[in-house]
Amino acid sequence: MTRPPAVAGMFYADHPQELRREIQESFQAALGPGRVPDPARDGKHTLRGLMCPHAGYRYSGPAAAHAFALLAEDGIPETVILLGPNHRAIGAPIAIMSQGWFRTPLGEVCIDTATAEAIRSQAPLVHEDPNAHAPEHSLEVQLPFLQTVAPTAQIVPIVFGRVFYDDETVRALHELAETLASLLQDPAHPRILLASTDLMHYVPREEAYRMDEMALQAVREVDGERLLDTVFRHDISMCGVIPTATVLFAMRKLGITRGEVLCHYTSGDVPGGDTRHVVGYAACAFRASAQD
Repeated sequence: MTRPPAVAGMFYADHPQELRREIQESFQAALGPGRVPDPARDGKHTLRGLMCPHAGYRYSGPAAAHAFALLAEDGIPETVILLGPNHRAIGAPIAIMSQGWFRTPLGEVCIDTATAEAIRSQAPLVHEDPNAHAPEHSLEVQLPFLQTVAPTAQIVPIVFGRVFYDDETVRALHELAETLASLLQDPAHPRILLASTDLMHYVPREEAYRMDEMALQAVREVDGERLLDTVFRHDISMCGVIPTATVLFAMRKLGITRGEVLCHYTSGDVPGGDTRHVVGYAACAFRASAQD
């Protein structure tokens, strides 16, 4: 089964040449890392997780470029397990696709069926549901960047329609995180997690920075429950809080206790951006310790 692009021509260019130019400009932008990375042939593979935004490339592309530049330098993983919000809440609360491809203007990205089926078998709350993925952009916008810096990597796509913060949800996320952490510990199959999320939505720039920082402090501390509590208690409109908390839980199970904020800005910092109604974007990374 091939999942066609849903937001090509809207969030990013639908022509391959234009899309490659957009990605290059994201890497070279003033808010980006300032360089187009060369994928490392002998990377150390210390990266275990990323957090990355998912807006239109004009706005969030430079932030995404920070995350994918680090991925390129770390070495191409075999599989990137993508976790993002299901903005329309279509289908299963936690929905996976375990077979086929995702297509972008740059070609097709293969789903790692073996890894997906391992997740389904070990985490029964994860359900096969291609319909949940069909219109969703949060994972799709990561793929052209991934195709650029890690062209051989496979993916496992998972989207979360459940956005409640209660004991049942936390238990479910811990259960899934346990499965994900175990898969990341297999040295024969280098895998990483990528949580797709934007931060505060549609508030003045100063308020967005203040609210974002509360969420990002929990990310730095790799504290999933603090992130959930902070976001829901302070009404922070972080659309991917559930997938991000899942990644934080998995990182903790791997013994990772510090996250790195690679960059943080708002749509109001982009040239021509409206500072009165902004969205926050950040890229973050989680690495194994040197002795691991």
